[in-house]
Amino acid sequence: MKKFFTRWYEKDEYLKAFMNLMQDLPIEIQCEIAVDIIIKASDMIDRDYTKIISEVSSYNPKNFKRWYDKNPNVHLAIESLRDLTSEQRDEIVREFSDKILNSHFIKLDEIEDMP
Repeated sequence: MKKFFTRWYEKDEYLKAFMNLMQDLPIEIQCEIAVDIIIKASDMIDRDYTKIISEVSSYNPKNFKRWYDKNPNVHLAIESLRDLTSEQRDEIVREFSDKILNSHFIKLDEIEDMP
């Protein structure tokens, strides 16, 4: 019998939905949103930007296997969420959900416009 592993973000239904929506975006949009999340999360926990830059530069995607590990910005954004309190995470989810949903609607509009 196979055991299923639950990721830390899957324990909260809103965060899980947020992550699923984020995962379905094109990588360019994921990266844009990720940078904004990093900045917002860093401000919330008063984190030094120079440390963040060094984390991104030393990142090696071969060490990880999750969907968000392919891009260092997306990886760092998701890991930054883990450092926040649940209230701070909820604030980020609320703030960035509209941007993510709008990106999905744009994607759907492009599909509908195809001949």
